[in-house]
Amino acid sequence: MRIGIFGPGAIGGLFAALLRSNELYIFARGATEDELKSGLIMHTPEGELIHVLPTEYKLSCNPGELDVALICGKSSSTSELADMVKEYLSDEGIALSIQNGLGHSEVLAARLGWQRVLSASTIHASTRLGLNEVQWTGRGEVSIGGLHSESPRLADPRVSSLLRCFKEAQLEPVWCDDIEKGLWIKLLLNIAINPLAAISGQENGEILRSESLLEQAIAIMDEGRKVAIAEGITIESEEMIARLLQVLESTANNRCSMLQDIMTGRRTEIDSLCGEVVRRAEKHGIPTPLNLQLMSLVSAIER
Repeated sequence: MRIGIFGPGAIGGLFAALLRSNELYIFARGATEDELKSGLIMHTPEGELIHVLPTEYKLSCNPGELDVALICGKSSSTSELADMVKEYLSDEGIALSIQNGLGHSEVLAARLGWQRVLSASTIHASTRLGLNEVQWTGRGEVSIGGLHSESPRLADPRVSSLLRCFKEAQLEPVWCDDIEKGLWIKLLLNIAINPLAAISGQENGEILRSESLLEQAIAIMDEGRKVAIAEGITIESEEMIARLLQVLESTANNRCSMLQDIMTGRRTEIDSLCGEVVRRAEKHGIPTPLNLQLMSLVSAIER
């Protein structure tokens, strides 16, 4: 299978390393592209070091050649990456957004049509140690599904091949008939953890250890949950609190991606997380002061 990774950051680098047995293409630019010319390094949760040789992937391909395009870049780059995917994906190829936040699949569909777009969410955890080096900090799974009636379905041979490929790569794919709920659950966990960790400069576990931070995280998450319900997604409060506690415990020593962005002076994904909650809430007349405040604070730190 000819697979393209667009955005080889923490998650993109992880996926690239795990999918190395395929015909792999990694699309990068600038200093990241230069570093990838010497190979890609991944550390597994068990301490194993995997060095993906530069002969095991290419940094470009011919237009219309890819069977699968995985969009793993920051949310702010989705439009730019979607244009690249349009050029390199075959007419029958499938594109998946594996990004934080909501709205990315819609951007892809505007370029490719829903018949070539699937949506995905992962709970694999990864940290970027360098431009060509990642630490796989936690094993998880990848939820995949279609958001639109025209999206590929499980019976589609392209989907079967994709799921088999992911399973062989230890990515643990799960087909979801209700992927929209899965995307919302991931969003709620992200808004509860990432902004607080980024503002306080703490690892995830500090939220679990601090009663005041944990109360804030739950309140932020519940504010977003009410917006999800207004959007037609039923998510129980008790279910989300249990998920939050589990994620905080399993990633206690992790610096979340938003904190890493702040520390390295990169643009964060606050706009597609808390910003998306605020925008959707406005349509339904739902007040979201906590998410609005976090969006303002993180944006100010960015500036």
